[in-house]
Amino acid sequence: MINLLIGALGGALSTILVSACVACTRGGQQLLTWLLSYPQRRRVKSQAQAGLGQGSRAWLTGPIEDDTFDTEINVEGRVLDLPQDHEVWIVHRIPNSTEVWPKEKLTLDASGWFKVTTLEGGRSRSMAVVVLLTSKHVSQEFDAWFQQGRQTGRFPSVELPSSARVLASAVVRSQPVP
Repeated sequence: MINLLIGALGGALSTILVSACVACTRGGQQLLTWLLSYPQRRRVKSQAQAGLGQGSRAWLTGPIEDDTFDTEINVEGRVLDLPQDHEVWIVHRIPNSTEVWPKEKLTLDASGWFKVTTLEGGRSRSMAVVVLLTSKHVSQEFDAWFQQGRQTGRFPSVELPSSARVLASAVVRSQPVP
């Protein structure tokens, strides 16, 4: 019994030490994030479709399904096989709706990783954070929408473009007001 307990503690301790060492480097942190996010990636990874961005894929490492948010949402993940003539955006969407609110055009690092903070001022109890693959044309339309919103102070929803493709998403819930 004591040998079993020592073995279990030793295994847990070695796991913690290896995790701490790996997490000390940027590559190690990305590897650890990638390993720990496997169940989420498995749930949200989209299959490649014919047409727009065939073969492009993405996953979110944060937020994950059923996370809660207040006004800021930290969004991070990875996009692979992005075609040259396309852009990737984070948009918010009410679940099962075709209305979206563009939030951020993504800038990917050399390995395809991204990390942004989006703001949510709406009153929705739940919302999907979506990684959306768009053509350059749709991206320009989103940019024009932002420009008009800054001038008017209004940011109405826009219809999800039929040419855009959802690469990954996670439905999150707003924190209840105390």
